[in-house]
Amino acid sequence: ADRLRKAMGKKKIDEMMVLKDKFMSQGQANGHPEKTLDKIWKDWEKFAQYAFNKSHSTCYAWVSYQTGWLKCHYTAEFLAANLSCNLSNMDEIKKIMADCKLHGIKVLSPDVNESEARFTVNKEGNIRFGLGGLKSFGTNVVDAMIAEREENGPFKDVFEFVERMAERGAKDSRNVVMTAKSIEILALAGAFDSFGYSRSQFFAPGASGDRFIDELTRYMDLYKNDKMDNSLSLFGEVEELKPQRPVMPAKPEEENTLALLQEEKNYVGMYLSSHPLDRYSFEIENFTNLSIGRLQEKIQECEKDNKKFACTLAGIVTDVKSVTTKSGAPGARVTIEDYNGHYEFALFGKDYEAYIAYMKPHEYLFLQGEIDERYFLKPDERAQGKTAPYAFKIRKVLLLGNVAVTYVAGITVDLDTEMLSPAFRKQLQRLLKDYPGNIPFSIQLRDRATGYNLEFRSKKFAVSVTNEFIYRLKQMGLNYSIQKKAA
Repeated sequence: ADRLRKAMGKKKIDEMMVLKDKFMSQGQANGHPEKTLDKIWKDWEKFAQYAFNKSHSTCYAWVSYQTGWLKCHYTAEFLAANLSCNLSNMDEIKKIMADCKLHGIKVLSPDVNESEARFTVNKEGNIRFGLGGLKSFGTNVVDAMIAEREENGPFKDVFEFVERMAERGAKDSRNVVMTAKSIEILALAGAFDSFGYSRSQFFAPGASGDRFIDELTRYMDLYKNDKMDNSLSLFGEVEELKPQRPVMPAKPEEENTLALLQEEKNYVGMYLSSHPLDRYSFEIENFTNLSIGRLQEKIQECEKDNKKFACTLAGIVTDVKSVTTKSGAPGARVTIEDYNGHYEFALFGKDYEAYIAYMKPHEYLFLQGEIDERYFLKPDERAQGKTAPYAFKIRKVLLLGNVAVTYVAGITVDLDTEMLSPAFRKQLQRLLKDYPGNIPFSIQLRDRATGYNLEFRSKKFAVSVTNEFIYRLKQMGLNYSIQKKAA
């Protein structure tokens, strides 16, 4: 009986069938009709397929109602709680982050003056990343930072931050261990951004020639030792003998944004402040028809329906592993990700030769291909009802930055005559001069009063259609349409 209960509870039909003969024979031996026993057994089989009794359904319905009400009336708080409950499950966090984006709620980088240990909602209704979610960051340091902030108010700048944390460490060195690595993680995760610094300033050379972050941690250690030794020193109150704050380097003219975002992802687990693909939002919006995060789901759908699907994808290469086949031929497994997830592509044979040059970490790629059967079946195999698994087959690869040049035949901006003025003309002309290129530019001019609709093709200006160019167009309140070349 207990074996049967376990088999039913875990939906192990094969294990149940082993017990059927015993049940039927012993039931009849005890005087029960075969028809009755058969009816009972069939009921058990149905129950084992999916058992969901009233006590379960009532509880599920009540919890569903409660969570639905909370999500409706306290959306940000509900999503923040979900993020906090999934700190160690990055795949689930990405799904919840997508839900946040859908509801127009920002998930902000961690901040030393606003973050708690877990995800919380700030005054603006956005979610602040919890310090407890930072990788390689001790809970004792998190607790000490929050306690210091609650007892003595927010930190004014990074210097006061290290001073106050050093002083706290001097009082209780057993529980507060703010190390050089801790400060580096906070800087790379964006926890000091609200002070007005750029992250790259922390890693620029300081007055000594060392990185500023190294100078800062040395200062913190000296400050801590000074506080600990102050009571024993004859000169403890002399300002001239106290450790001097290092000088923050100037902001660089250009930042290696991709490298900084990669570091942010290393410690936060995801891109928060921005995403490397943001710079190619125009190409992704206009030339892709499927997210890489949904590729596996689409493959399963095509396999189920026995249909092909031509798709275009865009993403960033995050990992490349070289492999060798049993015959000694080279191959590679390449992981590419976008906003919604990642997918691992296998390259062998001719595909390896054709595309491996593009497969470099941090490379932005545009992929054209088709979801189809992974290999061909013989006619007799198909006649026997066999089916082949489906996969995405790459047909063409481009650098994402070359997509607009390759496939945009022209761009047309929609204008209403009411928008025309000398100032507007000057602003539009400035924009066209700032982004010279080879893509033809046109204006579709409409006049509401007369109903006239005229198209003007510029002979003077051809443009480079970049994400920045599109952003400037939108800032001017202009809609656009693009003309595409055949793929």
